[in-house]
Amino acid sequence: MPRMDKKSLALLCALSLPVTLQVQSASEEKVITDDLSSTSSYVNNNVLQLAAEMNSLVEESVFLDIEYFQKRQIMVGEYGRILVRSSTDSAWVQAHVPVQTTITAVDFIDDKVAWAVGHQGVILKTTDGGHNWIKVFDGLQLTGLLKTSLEQQITLLTAQFERAEADGFIDGDSIDEDALDELEMQLDDAIYKLEDLTANAGIEISFFDVRFTTPDYGLVVGAYGAMLETKDAGNSWQYIGYQVPNPEGFHLNAITTDADNNIYVVGEAGLAMVTSNSKQDKSWRALDIDYMGSLFGIDVNGPTLYSYGLRGNMFASKDQGETWQYLDTGVTNHIFSADWLNSTELLLVGAGGLKLVYNGETFTNISASNQRIDITAVKVVDDNVLTTGLRGWQTSRKNELVQGGLK
Repeated sequence: MPRMDKKSLALLCALSLPVTLQVQSASEEKVITDDLSSTSSYVNNNVLQLAAEMNSLVEESVFLDIEYFQKRQIMVGEYGRILVRSSTDSAWVQAHVPVQTTITAVDFIDDKVAWAVGHQGVILKTTDGGHNWIKVFDGLQLTGLLKTSLEQQITLLTAQFERAEADGFIDGDSIDEDALDELEMQLDDAIYKLEDLTANAGIEISFFDVRFTTPDYGLVVGAYGAMLETKDAGNSWQYIGYQVPNPEGFHLNAITTDADNNIYVVGEAGLAMVTSNSKQDKSWRALDIDYMGSLFGIDVNGPTLYSYGLRGNMFASKDQGETWQYLDTGVTNHIFSADWLNSTELLLVGAGGLKLVYNGETFTNISASNQRIDITAVKVVDDNVLTTGLRGWQTSRKNELVQGGLK
């Protein structure tokens, strides 16, 4: 499996993010059976079954993402801790959360409904603006989806291989021996994955981002190429990670959309892909950024896409991802998050307290020399800049962004 270098691992290695899906011996792991409701002792009394503890010092916790709708704001982070407030001037209130696993991302639908995802395959939902959350999905259910998806893939690939071997065609196109060998390798890989699937496989997968493009349609992405889709407001989920151009199972780190209803996903090893949200049957297509490092985020400004990640690497596309230009940020800090200060200036934040402003032509490093704590996320809410990190959160006015960091 590819190494785990998503920002949440780099920042939170002490939080025991699983690093392998390799199957252990039969004596160590319970091989999955048709009865997926049975689980091993791994999940007994664990973070999936314990509610987040209320803590008077919760604002000093590690937080990984922040989102807002109108003036309402939500922060999510370690140990299932979620904070919510009604405006930038109001006090944070700790939400009631049914799990203690790390929550990595959150997405608003409206002022009442929001979704959050995290480690151990957790998906949470709130219908009261973030004060109370319910668990709608976790890694135990994910194991079942993995099994079903692999079985479907094996059936499809078997039929394709048998037709191609007999007729020399795949979907109407002639096929050579190399293509036939590739098809056989895909089939063998799917069979291997199904045989090695364990009851805890889903629990070992962390989700890194969630995005609902409508109240009904949502996507969740995460480790080892995990991608889930819902078309009915989260009442049911389908695993589509094997249907996208990611045969190596690289981690999927971030999702965004543009004004033309395209959905973009970026991840490990320079992976990027796009699909049209306007089509009922979505077909994902790989994008070539010509970069082999991890991409942690992707943002849109009109027709332009910006993606960023490890060691300050950043790329721009002005043609919906068809071609990409490398941008020299002048820094080697990992870039974890970004948001727009205005219509032309993008504020990027990241490792070592990085704060970097890009105006479309030049980068200005406004990192404070005395602030070296990693910044995990940034949101610009009205005239306020809100950041999260390893020691809680910070807010400042936009006009206080000066050389040397936030005043």
